[in-house]
Amino acid sequence: MKIIKYNNCSDIDVMFLDEYCYVVHKAAYVNFRNGCIKNPYDKVTYNVGYTGCGKYMTSINGVATDAYNTWHNLLRRCYSDSAKDKFPAYYGICTVCKQWHNFQNFAEWFENNKYDVNERLHIDKDILYPGNKIYCPDTCILVPQSINMLFMNKPNKRGLPNGISLTKTGKYDVKYCKKKLGRYNSLEDAFLVYAKEKKNAIVKIAEEYKNIIPIRVYNALIDYDLRIDIDKNYVA
Repeated sequence: MKIIKYNNCSDIDVMFLDEYCYVVHKAAYVNFRNGCIKNPYDKVTYNVGYTGCGKYMTSINGVATDAYNTWHNLLRRCYSDSAKDKFPAYYGICTVCKQWHNFQNFAEWFENNKYDVNERLHIDKDILYPGNKIYCPDTCILVPQSINMLFMNKPNKRGLPNGISLTKTGKYDVKYCKKKLGRYNSLEDAFLVYAKEKKNAIVKIAEEYKNIIPIRVYNALIDYDLRIDIDKNYVA
């Protein structure tokens, strides 16, 4: 950064020497000398995200906003070295579009897409486009936590889709929410049964939330297609 205007030691204008050329007005020289003037375009959030300049606040009265919490957790899942073991299905696999590296852009999308529901809203990238690995405005929707839980696919060590296990006889047992759905000769047949049961659960909760969630979210749930070739634990 450099001083572009000097009125007195308590009133200087400082410009950061990056692509944004952001200017801080009426700064104190001592803060300039000590490197304490903050650049809102510094990529301080996991070396990717920055707060940017605009009307959207990261916190209000010391409490982080919902938009900021969602944005911060999103970048953490995709880019935090310290969290890579906690989010193996995201780190190094999923990315956030450059537009959303700027918190202001993400917050605008969040505020325009949020809705009132008596639970936390989660951001989802897979419901509209199963298998999608990029978080961006065109691929993401906000869904209630109860709905998002249906789409969580926690990686397991069996190398098989969740809900399916291989028996000692080489057949496949199927369960959904502890409900036994039978034993099948092939993985494909087992997955079809599992997918049908899960799709029924998705449609059921979509109907329960129909008058609460936006029509785009409702339609995405009704149209959702479970596919074995995009399962995080198994690729056909």
